[in-house]
Amino acid sequence: MNLSHFWGKFIFDRFSPQKRKLKKIEHQHNLDKHLVSSLNKAKLPSLRQIKYLPKILSSSEKRKLSALFIIILLCLVALFFNVYFAFTKEIPKVGGEYSEGLIGYPRFVNPVLAQANDVDLDLSSLIFTGLMKRDMNNQLVPDLATSYEITADQLVYTFRLRNGVRWHDGSPFTADDVIFTIASIQDPQFKSPLETSLRGIAAEKVDDFTVKFTLKESYAPFLGFMTFGILPEHLWYSVAPTNADLTELNKKPIGTGAWKFESFKKDADGNVKSYSLVRNNDYYGIKPYLESLVFKFYSDFDSAVEGIKNKEVDGLAYLPKEYRQNLKKYKNLKYHNLNQPQYTAVFFNQKKNSLLAADYIRQVLALATDKNKIISQALNQEAKSIDAPTLPGVEPLTDIKHYDYNPLLASEILDKNGWTFQSTTTSDGQIQQVRVKKGIFLQITLTVVDQPETISAAELIKESWEQIGIKTDLQIVDKSKIFQDVIKSRNYQALMFGENLGSDPDPFPFWHSSQNEYPGLNLAIFSDKNIDKLLEDARKTNDWNTRLTDYQKFQSILATDLPAIFLYNSTYTYPQDSRLKGNNLTNISIPADRFADIGNWYVNTKRIRK
Repeated sequence: MNLSHFWGKFIFDRFSPQKRKLKKIEHQHNLDKHLVSSLNKAKLPSLRQIKYLPKILSSSEKRKLSALFIIILLCLVALFFNVYFAFTKEIPKVGGEYSEGLIGYPRFVNPVLAQANDVDLDLSSLIFTGLMKRDMNNQLVPDLATSYEITADQLVYTFRLRNGVRWHDGSPFTADDVIFTIASIQDPQFKSPLETSLRGIAAEKVDDFTVKFTLKESYAPFLGFMTFGILPEHLWYSVAPTNADLTELNKKPIGTGAWKFESFKKDADGNVKSYSLVRNNDYYGIKPYLESLVFKFYSDFDSAVEGIKNKEVDGLAYLPKEYRQNLKKYKNLKYHNLNQPQYTAVFFNQKKNSLLAADYIRQVLALATDKNKIISQALNQEAKSIDAPTLPGVEPLTDIKHYDYNPLLASEILDKNGWTFQSTTTSDGQIQQVRVKKGIFLQITLTVVDQPETISAAELIKESWEQIGIKTDLQIVDKSKIFQDVIKSRNYQALMFGENLGSDPDPFPFWHSSQNEYPGLNLAIFSDKNIDKLLEDARKTNDWNTRLTDYQKFQSILATDLPAIFLYNSTYTYPQDSRLKGNNLTNISIPADRFADIGNWYVNTKRIRK
């Protein structure tokens, strides 16, 4: 650019009329801004001014502004919830209802008469309380008692009782109620299943809140036995013992527990269809969160499972393994697989089949039994294999005798002992290879209870035994007749059955030779002097280490002598709707123990500051 051109442009820009006009407009605009600022000191527009904003914004600007407002609002909501959940926590809230389906019907909601019926035991355990109880960890702790003392010779037990406890009708609880309950149990006319356990025990009232029990001989399980519920003397004293099973108090009970009877409904046939309990606000212990419980009764598992499918109930007292697949698609259910001191075994009655008296025959049967296959195919993997009776708190010795599945070895033993194969024709025309020796066929009848999972397991045992030439017949007995027709008379060659030892690990009723005949439960009809002494010594001491040693020796002898094939320890399947929270139980002794931590269950919640 030359000098003349530069000066020409400068003069045009400086003195051009158009340029001067633009400068003047800009100057006036700055003066207007200054004037507006001087009239309104606020830096932001007022609400009155903002309402005119839509009139001056374009459609595009309006959309962008709306989107901005939505983003800001969402951010504020997110911030609120983040702060809310960061500084608060969810806790249970009192209220709500839980309903459960049970198989069967209530007869005696009475702890003194309830022992033979699971439904009665379930309801009684909620309504009544005893001197002692098992907590959610299955530990024995005082309940209606506050403390207890045991003399050095373990013959006298003294219980101090809670003061201030009231029955559901408002009457005070005292030592008189305890003494009356013991006397009722010991009265044969009352017909209590607990009578034999308290026979010969003297109960004495020391004062209104102290009772003393004197035993004829030391009995370690006694303390654990004192968990049965106490009856109210002021209501029961006028009931004749012979009429104890007829009174309305068995349907409309009055107890001291955390739950009170409210009502029940019957169907056209007179069966109780539902039973309602409500929270006892005067309970002496920790009060439950739930406000009410409703129990609905079904005649069989098929109808009960339909009930939980249709949400008639929130849970089932028990779910047999074979129904688990049936409920697979119902994602709202949570399954509690509870450990229990119940084992299933095949008990041999050598008096009914002389072949079983041979040690090697029992060993062959054990070697030919595929426990893992039973657990997998019949029990849905909800069990564990065992080689001796499982006892609460007792772990078997590591060197205990094992009979792992080994059909080849089982066949070799039979070959060695002269058992050869012979073809026979079954009743349905099938050709079967059966072992025979000196004209005697190797055959056995296996008796089982008519329950789907038990029958499935028994069929697998039959299949395994017949593969090595042992002819096996299954005898299936209705569960309502198993005691009367089979166990009472010991009318079986081999019996597949489950035994529950309860909360105390005392196997005396199941394995001492004095229990070989009914009402004893030594189903193998097994006698061994060493076992008798071990079991007698164990129940005479409260020293747990001594009892543990005796029980481990007992298990070792049984595993070696093989009076039964110990199959599995199955879990107790307890399904509940996942809306119910707080159930953290893992172990039970009897089905009613599933309510041991019901005080912690809840369906309603609230949030509080951390």
